[in-house]
Amino acid sequence: MAFSLAGIMMRIPVGVPDFDEEDVQRVASVVRSGWVARGKELEEFEQRLARYLGVKEVVTVNSGTAAIEVALRALGINNKEVITTATSCAPTANGIIHAGNKPVMVDISREDYNLDVEQIEKHITAETAAILPVHIYGRPANLGRIMEIAQKHNLPVIEDCAQSLGAKYQEKMTGSFGEVGCFSLNINKIISTGEGGFIATNNPQVAEKARIIRNYGREISRSDYCYTLFGHNFKFTNLQAALGLAQLNKIDRLIAARRKNAAYLMGLLQDLPGVQLPGEGKGEFSVFFSFPLLLQQQSGRAIRPGIRNQLKEFLEKKGIEVRTLFRPMCNQPYYQELFGVNAHYYPHAEYVGENGLYLGCYPSLTEEQMNYMAASIREGLKEIKS
Repeated sequence: MAFSLAGIMMRIPVGVPDFDEEDVQRVASVVRSGWVARGKELEEFEQRLARYLGVKEVVTVNSGTAAIEVALRALGINNKEVITTATSCAPTANGIIHAGNKPVMVDISREDYNLDVEQIEKHITAETAAILPVHIYGRPANLGRIMEIAQKHNLPVIEDCAQSLGAKYQEKMTGSFGEVGCFSLNINKIISTGEGGFIATNNPQVAEKARIIRNYGREISRSDYCYTLFGHNFKFTNLQAALGLAQLNKIDRLIAARRKNAAYLMGLLQDLPGVQLPGEGKGEFSVFFSFPLLLQQQSGRAIRPGIRNQLKEFLEKKGIEVRTLFRPMCNQPYYQELFGVNAHYYPHAEYVGENGLYLGCYPSLTEEQMNYMAASIREGLKEIKS
């Protein structure tokens, strides 16, 4: 499809929340009621999330980072090693560290950017206490193989589903495979309550411990200020729950719109040489949190350094906001200071971190905007390589 950029300038952010009048009225109703911290909306939101995911229990917390810490502590995992991906946003590793554990990074697959399942067993030691995969950019990890390895070594799986609410593997929701699923409700997620998160589990004991931990370490039913566990103020508000209920009412529509937009963009870019587009493997159902692109080597030739950054700069000058794909966590300054410079090399994580970027794929994108995005990518690559 031809699309001329002559005389056109658009402003296209990388993410836009989908709020409407129902969202506004739900929140306003809670404000008028006075029950803004805790109330019936919170209980209803947790119950509806549990039904949506097909799990017994959901416990809301104030962030996806908190969800990971709470999950590990509720499982009693402390001073152990937790296997996770080398490529994720900081909260994944931060949550592991906050719970008193050490993240052990594993390289990723170049195809889907998720944990390379064939590398997991090489990192299992006597100190390994859990496997924590991330469903990155809304695409489910290979949960079939991950669960096989976990069962073989008697390890719990804790899924980081921050970007994958509504994604499925073999027709089952991400977050319902492992002992616990950890979710984010941040402003740019599939549904949003501004900030917030939750854990999903089929284990009532884990859920009860999580509720105590999020409430300073005190059971909510107790009024004698007896603290049975070390806890935090990780509570989720009734205001957020009201917004979450309105968002849940349209989650299927929001996901369908993301998938439609992703398909449209792939159609516009499918013949573009040297660029890997997002996709889905057999049995996978992605929610397309974003639209990642990876520059590929062609005919055995290495990519000239800086091409990705030049493309990012070109697109931003065109008004298109983009983000680089995550760089390896093990190479971040904070983690090098904490654990020392990592002697291991993560070739796929390094490559993706240096040569990938992502664009928005949110529901309100128009065909005109996507035409402009695709044409700008083509123009940018042509200009940079010429």
